Amino acid sequence: MNGEDWKEQYKQIIKEWKEGYQKALEEWKEKLGDMKHQIKPNISEVVIPPLPPKFQIPPLPSVFPFHTGRSNVVASRIGDEELRSIDTMVEAGLFETRSEAVAYLVSEGVKARKDVLDKVSSALEDIRKLRKEAEEQVSNLKKKVGIAETEDKEPESQGKTCPKCGKNLSELPEDIAVCPYCGTKIKKD
Repeated sequence: MNGEDWKEQYKQIIKEWKEGYQKALEEWKEKLGDMKHQIKPNISEVVIPPLPPKFQIPPLPSVFPFHTGRSNVVASRIGDEELRSIDTMVEAGLFETRSEAVAYLVSEGVKARKDVLDKVSSALEDIRKLRKEAEEQVSNLKKKVGIAETEDKEPESQGKTCPKCGKNLSELPEDIAVCPYCGTKIKKD
C-alpha cells in the first residue's frame, strides 16, 4: 500500500468516525428531548437515558509506512506544547503510542525540509573531504618530522575504519553496524 492509499483509507476511517459520532449525538439529543417531555408531566418518574457509547477511532493498520523499519531508538527532550500535541494524537487514536506519533512527525519533518537536508549533506560531504585531506597532511608531516606512529599499529586497526570517511572505529563496540560519523553501513567480516 503506497502513501496515497493509506491517506485515502485513513480519510475514509475519519469520515466514518465523524458520521458515527454525529449519529450518536443525534440519538442522544432525541433521548434528551424524550426526557424533557417526561419531566413536564411528572418529574418523579423521569428515567435519565444512558449516554451513548464512546466511539473509538480504529488504530492505524500496521501496513502504514511509518510503522515499518524503525529499529533505532533516539532519546529527545521536547517542550510541553509539543508533548501535548503528541498526547492529543495518541488520545484521539491516530497512533497507539507516543513513539509512533513522534516517528511519524519526524518522518514528515524530514520530508518537509528535504531541501535544507540536501544542502547540509552536500556541505558535510565537502567537510569530510577536507577533514580527510587535513588528516593525510598531518600524517605526512608526522612522518617527515619523525614522530609518525609505528607501522605495527596499522594491521591492528585495519578493518576498524569507516570505508567512506576513513574514521578510526577501533574504540567503538565490535558489533557496530553503522559509522557514527557519516552513517555508512559497515561490512561485517
